[in-house]
Parts: sequence; structure tokens; C-alpha cells
Amino acid sequence: MKLLLFGACLLSLSSFAFCQVPESLGAGLQPTYSIADLPNDLIAVDITTTRDNLSALMMMSFGGGNIVAPGEQRPTLDREFLFQLINVVWTSKAQFLGNGEYMMGYKLDVPMLQRNGAIDVSKIRFRFTYTRRQAIVSMTQRDDFSPSILREMAKTPTTPVGSAVDRTITVSNLKQIGTGLLILLSDYDDIFPYVQSTPQLFKFLEPYTKNQELFRTKNPMGGEFRFNMSLAGVSATDIASPTETPMFFESEAWPDGRRAVCFTDSHVKVVTKEEWDKMQPYLKLKLKRNGKPIPPGAAIPPPKTR
Repeated sequence: MKLLLFGACLLSLSSFAFCQVPESLGAGLQPTYSIADLPNDLIAVDITTTRDNLSALMMMSFGGGNIVAPGEQRPTLDREFLFQLINVVWTSKAQFLGNGEYMMGYKLDVPMLQRNGAIDVSKIRFRFTYTRRQAIVSMTQRDDFSPSILREMAKTPTTPVGSAVDRTITVSNLKQIGTGLLILLSDYDDIFPYVQSTPQLFKFLEPYTKNQELFRTKNPMGGEFRFNMSLAGVSATDIASPTETPMFFESEAWPDGRRAVCFTDSHVKVVTKEEWDKMQPYLKLKLKRNGKPIPPGAAIPPPKTR
């Protein structure tokens, strides 16, 4: 999340040079294009301006990736590749060679790229923008980013798969979170904190896990770890089937349809879609609650036993 916020700050700085076109400019021109209908006569121009010379930092903020050199072609459109197009404008030859106050063209829709998960090529948009020529430091034509090449890449869109290492890290994180909660329960008379959200519970767990990175999944489809809220305020002794009742789970399935689940006895299993569907009643348990809900932002109550 910190990386995404940092990237958003960089994007806001760059908006001084690249802005949405006012009605007085580009009147009558199409506001957006998809990859499929991006005109072939547009050329790709990599622009550096006085205000947005931040591409190197931006690549670092989003985890980076190999820079594509001129002439090198990637076989597919993936997220790392698309982030390399942040400063590219698709414009006409006349605009490229012109000398008016603004150079008009189309830029990649950045908000679409900030979302996690698989790239849906059909939803990628190039929005009409303008660049103040006075702010332009350099312009480099990129034939390797031409509309025809992008369309060729789009024929084989990528779907994140996730490595075995990512899955192992995710399972390990979930196991440590579950173990931390069991230790917490021993300090609170075996009663789950009566929290109102998963982030609120994670605040309880911080002293027990001492590592906020554990609260993140490595799922390439995005998502997050979530607490089974039907357990909030419940005594662990009232749970009839701890080996079958989810305590934490991934909010999104992996590309193979499976997801990691930590059960109330703290064991973790990667379950199939069919297994997950059968667990839904356990996420809606109607058990006795103890005490009152803890208000968001309230101080963590001290342990009842030590």
C-alpha cells in the first residue's frame, strides 16, 4: 500500500505537465481509444518534461522491472511493461513536428493500472491529453510502442500465475498470523477480540507478530487477508468445529481458483473453489458474543490474564 501511495504522489506531480484537455483544445476529437482502435497513423513519443522527469523513481515505487530498450519487443502486455509507458504520448506526426503552445495526443490511463490483479486488455484506455511544449525537455520517437505492435502484444494477454515461492510465503504469513491470534487468545480468556474490521484485529496482533509484512498476501490477483468476522467477541470454546471453521482467509482466489485459509486451530490449507464454497456457512456463524464491540481507533484493552 505504501508503494501505491508513493506512486500516486509521483503521478500527481507529473500532472503539471500532462493534463486532461480543456474544451478549447482538441474539440471534436475522440476522448479515448482502446488498444483495438488506437489509430495506426499515431506515433509513440517518449516525453521528458521539466515537471515529470520522475520515470526512474516511478519504476522503483512500483517494484520496477526490466527497462525495454528501443527496438526490443515484449511478447505480451504485462503490468511492469505498461508502467514503462507512463511518459509516452501517442500523437500525430504533425503534432510531433509542430510548434504550437501544446502538443496533443493520447496517454495511457494510469488509474486503470493502479488496480491489482490480471490485466484485462479490453479495458485499457488511452485518454486525450495535452503537453505544454514549453515544459518539454526532450522527445524520443518509440517505434517499438506503435499501435500495431501493442495490438500484436494484446493477442496474448498475460494472467498472473504466481510462483511457488509466493504461495509458500503466503501460507507462512497466514500460519504466523493464526499462531499469533492463538497466543493472543490465551491472554484474553480464549475470547476473540470484539473488533469491527480485519485491520482493527491486526492492530491487536502487532505485539504478537511484530512484523506487519505478515498481514499481506503474495497473491498475484491482489486481495488481502480477512478475519472471519462472525468470530468477533466469540469464545473459542464455543466453536464446535475448529478444524473446519475459517479464522483467516484470502479475499481473492489465485489464478488456479485456490486460496489459503487459516482455521481456528491455526492450521493452514490451500483449498479449492469447491472446498471454499462449502465453507461459506462457517463465515456466518451465530454464536454468543461477549462484551461490546470495540470502537474503531480505541485503545487495545489490556490482557485479562498473563
